[in-house]
Amino acid sequence: MALSFVAIDFETANSFRGSPCAVGLARVRDGAVVATARWLIRPPAGYDHFDGFNMMLHGITPEMVEHEPRFAARLPEILAFVGDLPVVAHNAGFDVGVIRDACDASGLPWPDLRYACSLVLARQTYDLLSYSLPWVAEAAGSPLDHHHDPAADAAACAAIVLDLARRREAASLPDLVTASRCFLGHVGGDSWEGCHGTWSGTGELPSPNPEADPSHPFYGREMAFTGALASMSRAQAWQTIAQRGAIPAENVTRHTRILVIGFQDARKLRPGEALSAKARKAADLRAKGQAIEVMPEELFFQLLAL
Repeated sequence: MALSFVAIDFETANSFRGSPCAVGLARVRDGAVVATARWLIRPPAGYDHFDGFNMMLHGITPEMVEHEPRFAARLPEILAFVGDLPVVAHNAGFDVGVIRDACDASGLPWPDLRYACSLVLARQTYDLLSYSLPWVAEAAGSPLDHHHDPAADAAACAAIVLDLARRREAASLPDLVTASRCFLGHVGGDSWEGCHGTWSGTGELPSPNPEADPSHPFYGREMAFTGALASMSRAQAWQTIAQRGAIPAENVTRHTRILVIGFQDARKLRPGEALSAKARKAADLRAKGQAIEVMPEELFFQLLAL
């Protein structure tokens, strides 16, 4: 089996993602773990204070990293370990976010990485009460005894991906991602795209991307559409906003925060009405105090590009 990748896990000193204090890595070649690494890191200057909660989780203290290389000096070692392989992390939005934010804090460009998220892949395969790393590792037949030790977490992530590949009969990471109806993520230059599930346009609406950027204006907001969009189909619109972390909805409800209005076909409106039923409901809800915004397609498309 030509399944090759590097599993990675970061621990941080505080609540800022760009404060890595440790990293664990597990290199998989042809379906077998061939190398592991665990390094302590001194977080970037100005972001190197340690919060008590974080220390409680991973047990790493300021004294333990006092003489370790800062992130800027440790990153080349991490990238050398990764080489030309894709990266996998459990909740990759966090770990890739650590790299992005720590690079920003260190004045470094983002490295070019392809990556997958074992959390996203696990949700497409296992039926579990929780998809946190210990639960998924248990389901993969590799119980995790030392959660938040980065080396142990990286090894657990690798074991999960290997089990998923076995179940999906996937010979490579791209094959596994495709078989799981997902996309590989990518970071590099000044852009990034999360690893997320696809949607066929039938059945349940797509779920919000857990790796989406929380700063995006659509993130965490329930969104509905009315009328025909010129830029994309309704199914594509639902998939696209889900990638940005929004919650797609077929109808306007008391939870809706944005209604995007496309072309209004007069033949589908009630006699004498200029707005669709969804648009009228949105106006009524706003009049009653609901924070709902009616957005033309032009503005929707502009915000989507952010």
